[in-house]
Amino acid sequence: MRELRAKYAWADEDHDLAWTVGVFERFAADAMLAIYGGGRGDHLDEMTFDDAMTLRNDHFDEFAVVQFKMHERYGVAIEPNGWTGNVPEIARRASVDGGRFFSVYWSPSACQILQAKNGQVTASFDPNFIGLPAGANDLLPGWVGDDEFPLEQLNASCLAAMEQQTGLAFNRGWLDAMLPTYRIPDPDVMLKDVENARMP
Repeated sequence: MRELRAKYAWADEDHDLAWTVGVFERFAADAMLAIYGGGRGDHLDEMTFDDAMTLRNDHFDEFAVVQFKMHERYGVAIEPNGWTGNVPEIARRASVDGGRFFSVYWSPSACQILQAKNGQVTASFDPNFIGLPAGANDLLPGWVGDDEFPLEQLNASCLAAMEQQTGLAFNRGWLDAMLPTYRIPDPDVMLKDVENARMP
């Protein structure tokens, strides 16, 4: 995974980047928007990631935002300073009927990888704690090795793992592109009546 990691070096250089990026298949963007809790009436505008991040931070206690990019057979959900795609229940819903979903979340204080296939979570772990007691309850898949996520290249390693597992190469230029942006609810509010929504 070393070669993949090298091309995502930019991800370790932006120390303020906080987001979740999810890759999905078998769903159109409007169907995935519904899974994330939004609808057509929640379309805000087309904007860059930085503009969406500013909007998100200005309205942090009111709503979250998600941007969608369709690329070949994949869909990409990008959440500036958000974490809906890091919730296991969302991963289950986004992978039903033979679908696949993979997400990476990180902020200056946390990191998480989530993977689901055919409605079942197959991976849920913090790559900081692989092999350590703090990660004892993580759901580690067979594809994770002890040296896959060096701490000095953690963010790049997460994007490399995403490409390795999905086949989608994340393009840094997508963060500068004008993407459809939608308002979505806080996932814990949306899923408050769903039992074990955060349990893999």
